[in-house]
Amino acid sequence: MHEHWNVTQWIRALGDPEDRDQAFAGCPRARALWAEDLGAWMAHALECPRCRRVVAEQELVPDEVLICPECLASLDLVHAMVDELEHFDPMVALELPRAETMLEQIECETLEEQITRVLEDLPLRQWGFCQRLLSVARRAWRNDPQLAHDRALLAVMVAERLNPEDYHPRWIADLQAKAHAYLANALRILGRFGGAEEEFLLAEQRLTDGVGSGLAEARVLSLRASLLNDQYRFREALALLAEVERLYVRLNDPVELARIRLQRAVVLKSLDRPKEAADECDRAVAELEEVRSARQVSGEAAHLVVLALQNGTFYRLQAGEVAQARALFETLPPVDGRTSRICREWMEGTLLREERRFGEARTVYERVRQSFAGAGMHYDAALVSLDLALAAYEEGLMGEVRRMAEEASVLLTRAAAKHEAFAALRLLLLALEREALTVAMLGTVRRRLGGLKPS
Repeated sequence: MHEHWNVTQWIRALGDPEDRDQAFAGCPRARALWAEDLGAWMAHALECPRCRRVVAEQELVPDEVLICPECLASLDLVHAMVDELEHFDPMVALELPRAETMLEQIECETLEEQITRVLEDLPLRQWGFCQRLLSVARRAWRNDPQLAHDRALLAVMVAERLNPEDYHPRWIADLQAKAHAYLANALRILGRFGGAEEEFLLAEQRLTDGVGSGLAEARVLSLRASLLNDQYRFREALALLAEVERLYVRLNDPVELARIRLQRAVVLKSLDRPKEAADECDRAVAELEEVRSARQVSGEAAHLVVLALQNGTFYRLQAGEVAQARALFETLPPVDGRTSRICREWMEGTLLREERRFGEARTVYERVRQSFAGAGMHYDAALVSLDLALAAYEEGLMGEVRRMAEEASVLLTRAAAKHEAFAALRLLLLALEREALTVAMLGTVRRRLGGLKPS
């Protein structure tokens, strides 16, 4: 028996700069990976016969650790930490556990108090803490954009105060660009386009002082394309996504290339070209399945496959290809997460409505509407209310149509929707009052409100 290695021991053994540079100097592949991909470097260090021999001879890692499943499981955690870290020195990963504790300490404070702590508390000015804040911001974009904004704002303040002697100024510049881009995206989702533009400008300025690998630039530009889409600058968004695609081709990142296809599909849908959008999703699925078969980043690829299939089903419906959409829907694998399951059921309701099974569609829609409202996702609940109105109209239930239209107005208010959304809904309510509402008008308003929801 031996003492199982934890994350810290792996980092200290393989991440120490002096030991690393001396031990692996004889392997060109190890040196190249060190500059490009830390996770791949650490995997290579244990798979390459030459490097493995060095590991044994230098006694960096004991033999029993190299064959122990529990110890190697800790190494997998190191790979995940290094991916989140995005810094050239794995030793900085030791900050990530501390970052979690720091985040817990400030969560009960107001935003103003948190800002004061960042300004005054030197220990909070750490790379790992900044990355942890950005990780939370990214996960909160869809369900809690205000939290995403607050965490990204703190991340900007931390990034702008990092010590260049600790983390290297060029790497700090890339992290600052990431932080400003994440804050810009949160502002975009909140409908504060002016502030988003200013933050994207700052992000692009920071890129000029960065490492220049292309990764930070691709991240910033892809997020900016979403802002252009929300501003109805669709052609500019497509041109920017083409530039991002070239960057990811150079970086040889098939998963991010597939993600750009899905983003392009959103813009094509906004241009009322749903069939082309669905075709983009099909291409993304084909490319991702190729990645998965090669056992490359299969977890992320699997998630994007599900997203591409779901979006492709939705776009086929919009294109009027109901049979193809139903066939695609039947291939969808099970999903994890409450929100994902609600969205899947929402799509099922729309399929039933397009198949003219209106009663079944209304039953499904009502469950979805209540689920979204209960989760505080009021804009989505408003859209489902209009879907309910469409199904009710087809059955001649005009009282139900009016009730759902009024419910949508209340939900949009709670969602702090854009003024354009309320203007479109007022036209619908006015047509109802004059008994002049048509299914075409109802469908147009529903699509308009869907387009006004931040992507």
